[in-house]
Amino acid sequence: MLRLTALSRRNHAPHHLAPLWAWLRTAATARAFTMSAVRSLAVVGSVVAVGVLAIGCTKDGSSNDDNKDCTTLTPITNAAFCASGAPALVCEQVPPRATVEMCGVALPAPPADAALERSSSVKNFAGSGPPQLDCFEPAGYPAAPGTPQLVTMKGIAKIFSHGCSSDNLEIKVYTVKRDGSADDGMPDQLVGAAITTDADCTVNGVSVNNDDCPDMRHECTYEYPNVPTETELIVVTSGMYWAPIYEYNLYIRNDAVVSGFYDKDVRALAQDDYGLVAQVALGSPITLGHGAVAGEVHDCDNVRLVNAVVDVDTPRLVSTYFTDNESNPLPDLDANATSILGLYSAMDIEPGPVTVAAAGIHNGRLVGVGYVRARVFANAITTVTFRGLQPYQLPAP
Repeated sequence: MLRLTALSRRNHAPHHLAPLWAWLRTAATARAFTMSAVRSLAVVGSVVAVGVLAIGCTKDGSSNDDNKDCTTLTPITNAAFCASGAPALVCEQVPPRATVEMCGVALPAPPADAALERSSSVKNFAGSGPPQLDCFEPAGYPAAPGTPQLVTMKGIAKIFSHGCSSDNLEIKVYTVKRDGSADDGMPDQLVGAAITTDADCTVNGVSVNNDDCPDMRHECTYEYPNVPTETELIVVTSGMYWAPIYEYNLYIRNDAVVSGFYDKDVRALAQDDYGLVAQVALGSPITLGHGAVAGEVHDCDNVRLVNAVVDVDTPRLVSTYFTDNESNPLPDLDANATSILGLYSAMDIEPGPVTVAAAGIHNGRLVGVGYVRARVFANAITTVTFRGLQPYQLPAP
């Protein structure tokens, strides 16, 4: 049976949680799988899933399910940027239904009749016109990294799902370990000093209307000094009431700094919400000690993209996309690509290195729209939002 965790703190009242809990109760009979039962499935609803014990290909390149040669995966047409450090395809970890290779990651085929589009109707990261993907072509690669300088990163500690105050959230910024060792992709050097948001966000925070909060939702502002520009970074948020989030793919260009400040919002994820999305998608919590990957697909100008496919290069229990309800997105078990929110997730993954990749159809071509080498951590969310090709991903000249 599905078990809904009670809220543990009075000022972290539910945000959009009541309709989600109602949905869960309605779906409980149909989706109350035990973890062992779910592991034996290759498909949950319409979501292509790989059981943790299921492997797509044998070592000789043949597929376990239909003897398909795994080397016949269709490559993306703009693959030159993959030479910047993308992993080699590991045939033993190719999902049975994958048909596309994107920088060493096997992906399902993008919708044949749905090309990549920009999201024009969302509140955040919206845009019109055709997708901007020039940064993935050699002629449009971003400029090489400049000289790092220390700046102050500032913004709002935004609550991802439910909660009425983002107080007491610890924020840390790290460089990324890139040495080819088993620890590649781990947080390396702490930059600056860890900070914690105020205990009372009503003083210096931002207040917004929220039907589930008795007054208003209060989101703390923060400032984090001595953050280096032109450097690959990870932002880690956590706390007693907040599940850990490891945000990869942060890179601050010098020309994005204004008067010594760089604007960057961070996310606070209530402990209760860590397992809630998994309840919807899996019918059970994420395995204790495992983690998940989630994020959005944006184009080179940071606009959300519709109809992109995303996956990881390591076994996961399920991958899914989300509905187009910006205020309360839920896993969409019938979706085969991103909605207007560009949201995706891959759940129940053992800790360790992971490469996340995204692709789609653009101007009749199968193109990649980003890949990031990251890590999965126990009982935590790794977030990877694609924003085009980053300077640290440039192929060697």
